[in-house]
Amino acid sequence: MTRYKTPQRTLFTIAGALALCAGSQALAQSERAADTLFVNGTILVPGGTAEAVAVRDGSIVAAGSKTDVMAVPHDGAKIVDLGGKTLMPGLYDSHVHLYMAGLEMRACQVAPDSNAKAILRSVAACRARLKPGEWIVGGGWVSGSFKPGEQTARLLDKASGDTPVLLYDQSRHSAWLNTAALQLAKITRDTPDPAGGAIERDPARKPTGILREQAMGLVDRVMPRKSVEDQVRAVKDASDLMLSHGIVGLIDAMITDDWADGLSSYARSGQLKQHMRGCIAWRWNGASGESLFARRQQLQGGRLTLDCVKMFLDGVPLEAQTAAMLEPYHPLHGGHGIAGQAGNRGTLLYTSEDLKRLVSAFDRQGMHVKFHAAGDGSVHEAVEAIAAARKANGWSGPRHNIAHATFISEQDMAQTTALDFAWEFSPYFWWPSPNIMKDMAASVGQERMSHLWPVRQAVDSGALAVVGSDWPVVPAVNPWLAFETLVSRQAPGATGPVLSPTERISREEALAMLTRNGAALMNRLDRGGTIETGKMADFIVVDRNPLTAPLGTIHDTKVLQTYIEGELVYPAP
Repeated sequence: MTRYKTPQRTLFTIAGALALCAGSQALAQSERAADTLFVNGTILVPGGTAEAVAVRDGSIVAAGSKTDVMAVPHDGAKIVDLGGKTLMPGLYDSHVHLYMAGLEMRACQVAPDSNAKAILRSVAACRARLKPGEWIVGGGWVSGSFKPGEQTARLLDKASGDTPVLLYDQSRHSAWLNTAALQLAKITRDTPDPAGGAIERDPARKPTGILREQAMGLVDRVMPRKSVEDQVRAVKDASDLMLSHGIVGLIDAMITDDWADGLSSYARSGQLKQHMRGCIAWRWNGASGESLFARRQQLQGGRLTLDCVKMFLDGVPLEAQTAAMLEPYHPLHGGHGIAGQAGNRGTLLYTSEDLKRLVSAFDRQGMHVKFHAAGDGSVHEAVEAIAAARKANGWSGPRHNIAHATFISEQDMAQTTALDFAWEFSPYFWWPSPNIMKDMAASVGQERMSHLWPVRQAVDSGALAVVGSDWPVVPAVNPWLAFETLVSRQAPGATGPVLSPTERISREEALAMLTRNGAALMNRLDRGGTIETGKMADFIVVDRNPLTAPLGTIHDTKVLQTYIEGELVYPAP
């Protein structure tokens, strides 16, 4: 057996390796035959590699040398010859928006960093494909792609006419509307800013067409609703694409009334293949979450559990400067709203007292809380709320997780293991758009950028660290991009500038974040996350070994087969 060295705290344990050997010996005496054998490959197992795996009824019954595995009773079994390819644990994405992604696969997309002319061409092309009464909905724009004062409703009107347009920015924390959409939403100079949101205005206080954060709820409420059939189609499109990338488990970070029935129908029918946790959106854009919270037991089923609540604590540390920071932002020249104010530290969407009370209540009920916390100020509030929940309810409650965690103070990083929560990082954000990084650097300054997304610190702290794409906030859900950039902290291909080089991690640590740790966060470590005897056969076959392939080629990894509970759910064409 070939061995690769891995840090014990982040990947596989000695106990797991011993269980591997013991399991192979015990199974040689099993009375029931394996139904499928995978042979002649490189199989990534705890602490090293194996040559073969035996599966029975969707579970792994042996993993080890080909000789040992072939000794397991297997009369009539299917033999899968891996042909030297790599078989490894299936991947977990701890933060996606499945329904939104499915819709956007058929929506009006804007390429990252598109300028105004390119966006107008995209809008005009989308308008030509619409049916009567439909909106142009899509997104992907970045503020840094526009000239000062250029991004207005009137600009969109040139390509859209009287067809309503709603285009989200790449973070999905801002939206750009044309005049028709503003009129349908009844947004005028007299419309007050909603709590936690802002309507961007010109010097005469006329809305420009840009809505920030909770203000997007003003337009959401007047948009046409999708049928359950359309909801199911969107969920299927997105989950099928994730299967093609080897993703066997996922956490959806924003379940709302808009699509919960379609998701439930799809999952309860048995069509949802991935193991999925759904997080009910709490008080976001006009959706309270209370109704879904009350009927979550009726909605879950199949491989879907609804045991999580998503709480948005702040916005994003970009040009809108809505992420809550411990120290002030740099005032932006020509900035509107809070972005133009000296001493601005962003916006917290909850008071400390309300947040502690709500988190303690969710914790008492056994509900996991996923915090959207992009600034170090909101991260601190999340940590304090978790501490309050532990004090109120004891230490046996669910493991909560802080998502994005773009900036983390040393004080809060030190609390991780004592309070037993998880950090979730989004390496997909690091490379798609240079303008996003430019916007962020202009807002927070280079000193804070030097410790952006402190993954190395989180791993060294002994914390559970996981990976979430936030797709479709990022244009691609491909986890191999995340794997490579966690290690390189560079653009795909391991080229260009290095982003916070002290935060690089090893390949083994990246593998753990995407497999074992992701399963642990979903309370599935007894069933998945590693290839070991007794666990479910949730694994993938890929065209290269990500632990040994040249670093700059990992992002090109191709998934050849995806298996969930022994079922082949994705065969590459």
